[in-house]
Amino acid sequence: MPIGGPSTAPAATAFPETRAQWAAAAVAALAAVGLGGLAVVQPRLLHLDLAFTPSALAGGIGVLGLIAVVLMRPAAALGLLVGIVYLNLSDILIRAYGLPSLLQVLALPVLVAAWIHHGPGVARRLLREPQTWLLTVWVLVILTSTVWAGQPELADARLAEAGKALALYGLVVLLVTDPRRARVAVWTMVAAGALLALLGLIQLVTGDSEAFAGLARVKRGQIYGSVFGPRLAGPLGDPNFFAQILLVLVPLALFLAWEERDRRARTVAAGCVALLVAGTLLTYSRGGALALIVVVLTSLVAHGMRPRRIVGGALVVLVAATALLPSGLRERLTTLGDLIPGGGEVVYVDSSFEERLLLNRTAWEMFVANPAGGVGAGNYSPEFGEYADRLGSTARDYGDPDAVRYAHSLYLEVAAETGLLGLTALAAALLAAFVGLERARGRLLLRGEGGLASLARALEIALAGYLISSVFLHGDFQRYLWLLLALAAAVRSLSRPLPSAASQLHER
Repeated sequence: MPIGGPSTAPAATAFPETRAQWAAAAVAALAAVGLGGLAVVQPRLLHLDLAFTPSALAGGIGVLGLIAVVLMRPAAALGLLVGIVYLNLSDILIRAYGLPSLLQVLALPVLVAAWIHHGPGVARRLLREPQTWLLTVWVLVILTSTVWAGQPELADARLAEAGKALALYGLVVLLVTDPRRARVAVWTMVAAGALLALLGLIQLVTGDSEAFAGLARVKRGQIYGSVFGPRLAGPLGDPNFFAQILLVLVPLALFLAWEERDRRARTVAAGCVALLVAGTLLTYSRGGALALIVVVLTSLVAHGMRPRRIVGGALVVLVAATALLPSGLRERLTTLGDLIPGGGEVVYVDSSFEERLLLNRTAWEMFVANPAGGVGAGNYSPEFGEYADRLGSTARDYGDPDAVRYAHSLYLEVAAETGLLGLTALAAALLAAFVGLERARGRLLLRGEGGLASLARALEIALAGYLISSVFLHGDFQRYLWLLLALAAAVRSLSRPLPSAASQLHER
């Protein structure tokens, strides 16, 4: 069942369309004047180079055009926001071309657009979500940890990232006001991920080193044993994290392939599924491959496919993979069992397993020594040497002793840096997301909105995939998690019953 159609979400008091357009035009003009003045007086605040070259001027004009689009068309604003985040476009443009931070520039116009087109009551959609307050508590825990952090500047940097992620969460929830907007967000994410996977595949097939302006980086790394080769790293520059942001899109792409009413749209979605799966595998991330298997099987079961058909299909895929997959990838996947403690032996001295074990054991040692609040957000690396020594090992055993180090598990990292306070806050926010999606799904099924209910289930599986892969990864690039949490909160809000006519009249 498609998820389009009339909105069943509580409607905020919206301004008349003509009034909204005039207001948006006025705000766009003021924004152009304000940003132009700021670019001249304080260019560093917008990440602008002091020298105004023709390319920088063209970029500035383009940014002003984006602001105008955002203010006039909230659906386009949502697509731009989600697309920029998923492509990591803001960071790429800052790093490669010295252009302004798109996310910083667009944040205020997006907020203004939500208010103009939906009225001041739209903020209630955000504030009445329990998940919003629990995520705010998580940010406050990070803020509190700056008090006892050995290096407060590192905790401040982690706090800034969490604050930006919370702002992203809020903007997405404010903009997804109906099922059609939810579909815009999902399609944008899936298309962005498929594009990144396609660019990476082009590189591997052609042997070209073109990085497509930083969107499709390839990193040479260990495949298995002493064999090294190219691994897709995408715009993040890390194969494991790239696998993580691709695999969470697979259940969403499958949802589109099953639920879209248009045959061409279903075909495009199926093609996106193939690209996302291929891209995930060619990162050679074992944790990503494990999470991918889980999300695919869970999606098939959730769609109602019989276990016998799943087993038969799995056997066909296994035979095809044996014949078609690169030998390096097959060898890499045979070491999946080594990710599980006791599941295999480390045969080669250049294997990363022993180092990861030390990193995680050190994180656990930090937590045991500081169970309440940890060592402070972002302070795992500077404290690593002291706590590794307690385990009878030194950082010198694993390369540069001054290198920045991370726990190879989000959960151990949170425990080490923010203790029980952080673990409790994060667990509560994640639990609220799953409970909210399940309740939303139940309400939507009762109302006969099977399409939106299927989206709720797809988001549950996507979140589960992220959390499974996070067993093997630390907490960098959490904005992708917050984006999923924002969609979860938006779907929960859409599942609520419409307000009565009397209450709508009172709001007006």
